[in-house]
Amino acid sequence: MRIFSKMIGRSQVASSLVIAFSFSVAALAGCTYFNNIPPVTTLENPTRSRTLGDYEVAGNVLAVQVCAACHGVNGQSHSPMVPNLAGQQKDYLVNQLQDYRDHSRSNFYGVRYMWGMAGPLKDKQIQELADYFSKQAPMKIANTGLEDPQLVRGKEIFEKGIPEQGVIQCNSCHGPNGEGMATFPRIAGQHAFYLTQQLKVWQHPDQKRFMEVGGNTWAPRTITFARPRGVLMQNNVKNLSDADAEAVAAYLNTL
Repeated sequence: MRIFSKMIGRSQVASSLVIAFSFSVAALAGCTYFNNIPPVTTLENPTRSRTLGDYEVAGNVLAVQVCAACHGVNGQSHSPMVPNLAGQQKDYLVNQLQDYRDHSRSNFYGVRYMWGMAGPLKDKQIQELADYFSKQAPMKIANTGLEDPQLVRGKEIFEKGIPEQGVIQCNSCHGPNGEGMATFPRIAGQHAFYLTQQLKVWQHPDQKRFMEVGGNTWAPRTITFARPRGVLMQNNVKNLSDADAEAVAAYLNTL
């Protein structure tokens, strides 16, 4: 009997180790960018960022020690689900970080990841983070030409809109090359998958989802997806078809 109990105990320990190892592998799989983070001694402020809510930790330190895990050291993300921040408009970044911190921007990935990351940030750190990423070189995608009919359609929507459906041309707010203007974000070179997901958020502003949220409000509850500064976009894209949304997103990725 004692031997049997020991066997059960060893089995449970082994199972726990397997589970722990599996979680570790999964976590590391999403954190490969840590390998590219420069030594902290190369930064102006060598303070470690282990305490995210420490207002004395400078924004550039947070950028390379925290944000880089998903957005890349220089704000160039290699995940289609994660936006590029390099070269983004500073005013736009400030607004979005404040909205995440205040839980007023509530799309799926924002709730799951950015609510917790932005929650402890101080105003000074938000300004510094926005300043850091806005000064990084934007990601450039090799232009494969416009022979693809989807890219042709996307270019047409970007430059001319779809007047009969109430869709105005993107370049009227986001700049002639999609570089953005002040609070209007840079959309040039952004991941097509990410842009498509954002367009869906604007198209369905009342969408709700039952999910768990972290930080000080960790509990399963129903979240209403919202973009408080996106009323203009809600009106502009509500009649955009899925095919046209994917077309314009694919074209913007090439700019």
